[in-house]
Amino acid sequence: MLQAIREKAQGWIAWAIVILISIPFALWGIQEYLGVGGEPEVAEVDGDAITERMLDQRVRDFRDRMRNQLGEAYRADLFQEGVLKEQVLDAMIDEMVLVNSARSWNLRTSDAQAYSFISSVPSFQRDGQFDQQMYQAAVRNRGMSEAGFEQTVRQDMAVAQIRNGIEATVFATQNDVNTMLRLYEQKRKLRFVRVPADAFRADVKIDADAVRAYYEKHPAQYRVPEQVKLNYLLLDESTLGGLVEVNENALMEYYEGHKSEFSAAETPQAIDQAKKKAEQLLQQIRDGADFAELAKQNSDDPGSSENGGDLGWVERGMMVPQFEDAAFALDAGAVSDVVKTDFGYHIIQAVEIRDEKRSLRHILVAAKGNADDTEFADVRAQVETAYRKFEAENLYFDYAERLAETAYENPSTLGPAAEALGIAVQSTDWLSRESPLPAQLDSPKVIDAAFADDVLNEGNNSQLLEIGPQRAVVLRVVEHAPETVKPFEDNRVEIEQDFVNAQASEAAAQAGQQALEALKSGQETLEQLVSSRQWEAKEPGLVGRNHADVPAEVLDEAFSLQPPAEGAAAFGGVVSAEGDYFVVAVDAVEYGNPDKLTETEKPMLDAQIGRKVATAQMQDLINSLRARAAIDIKLKEE
Repeated sequence: MLQAIREKAQGWIAWAIVILISIPFALWGIQEYLGVGGEPEVAEVDGDAITERMLDQRVRDFRDRMRNQLGEAYRADLFQEGVLKEQVLDAMIDEMVLVNSARSWNLRTSDAQAYSFISSVPSFQRDGQFDQQMYQAAVRNRGMSEAGFEQTVRQDMAVAQIRNGIEATVFATQNDVNTMLRLYEQKRKLRFVRVPADAFRADVKIDADAVRAYYEKHPAQYRVPEQVKLNYLLLDESTLGGLVEVNENALMEYYEGHKSEFSAAETPQAIDQAKKKAEQLLQQIRDGADFAELAKQNSDDPGSSENGGDLGWVERGMMVPQFEDAAFALDAGAVSDVVKTDFGYHIIQAVEIRDEKRSLRHILVAAKGNADDTEFADVRAQVETAYRKFEAENLYFDYAERLAETAYENPSTLGPAAEALGIAVQSTDWLSRESPLPAQLDSPKVIDAAFADDVLNEGNNSQLLEIGPQRAVVLRVVEHAPETVKPFEDNRVEIEQDFVNAQASEAAAQAGQQALEALKSGQETLEQLVSSRQWEAKEPGLVGRNHADVPAEVLDEAFSLQPPAEGAAAFGGVVSAEGDYFVVAVDAVEYGNPDKLTETEKPMLDAQIGRKVATAQMQDLINSLRARAAIDIKLKEE
């Protein structure tokens, strides 16, 4: 046990943040394999079970990750459930053979290593110090013991030894670099013709039986996903700030203790001075000055300056947009230009990058006025806002603890918890797994909890969910609508339109494929095709793999074709997402030239190739371990 951790009891945080500390695997980290009981199994690896519940949770995690990354472009039908489950299960088996191998190879993590890792996580710290109560509450909220969680951390760190051992020994040869550059930096001289589906739409005849058959063949297209309506209790700065009792004496006392925060309003002169200072510090960094040392001496952020500006690991949603946009545009080791936010001027350094997280440092230069020129009456409103925020932060941990306990003790209602804490029960409209959430609930953890078996099917309150800094929620399902398919008669117009679109796209593909055969056989040229059929042709010339003005499907097809012989052309065809057909011609190939690499680009390319080689070698190891493992896959086909 990590007794040293348990001796530092002070606060609270929820499990959602715990996920952030798991040492990452290709798609996700190891979770606990405890407490599965007699649940249905989908696979067994060397005697260890992967249950249906574990698989379903991972599938939801993957969909949530894709929803966050793709935003409005996300569609549930992009990931067919049966195929997705098979792919996710395959990744889980990879995880398990690595865990078992680490165990058999006697790879261990000491108490000191595990303690150092856990205590260094910013989400388990308060005022820069490890907070034992926050840690304990997080583990308890997940339904685990401290020993179980600590064992999970040890497992993760042991497996990381395998990955790090491979990654640390991989290097790219000059031949590797040259080969990749020739392939990935090549350009192709391209022409293409668009065969529009719209040109065939008028020829489609709507037959009632054919439309009905189309509807029955494509049920996923008319799927109405499973939905829920929620009631919830939310703890955040606004909710708790409204509960804070305010009087003039308390405000004045707070003001006297924080006078420097309420100095005279930022004048144009103070703003200009702050900007100039930030620009001077940035120039010093570019001239070789140590970032951390400059942060210690100059940063106006009291929470990070003593640590050299270290902000720890940061994800999207944790910082203000201007700061995040600049930080997440940086490569590892890079330093931003001066970035302005409401807090002042920032210089940001990306120390390390892991998937969607960034380890960051920053220097803050705030515009400062003269505290002696400020009267309490002039800034009373700001003082009250700051005081409420300060007191709300103090209330948060106590209220979170009480909310978790009361909601657990009264699992069939939120009423007692609402009454005990003096906060109102709020409600949502219908939500599916793919629905955008209200801003104050915008976290994948909310959807995960809403559709979890104990909340959805057993009617219990959820556990306390930490969905942001100083923001937590407990929810329950009040209405549930299972997944259905839109009735044919109620949606006939939509279905008929889809039928016409599909038939027109099929006709365009047939015409395009006929034209493609004529090109390949030499019966017609591309120019003759265009003039005789009045199709749209484009000649973008030499293009790279990510050329913005060429449809993605056309680029994929063009770069998949065999390079043509000199003086000839290679032809291909592809259907677009919109239903049009493209006839593609590649006239020449220009390969990437290693001699054109700059001194900055060379090490970046070396690192990129090294990562690819490491990934390939890691997969080779996994494949070897899987070949020797006893694996029994029991997943039923959808």
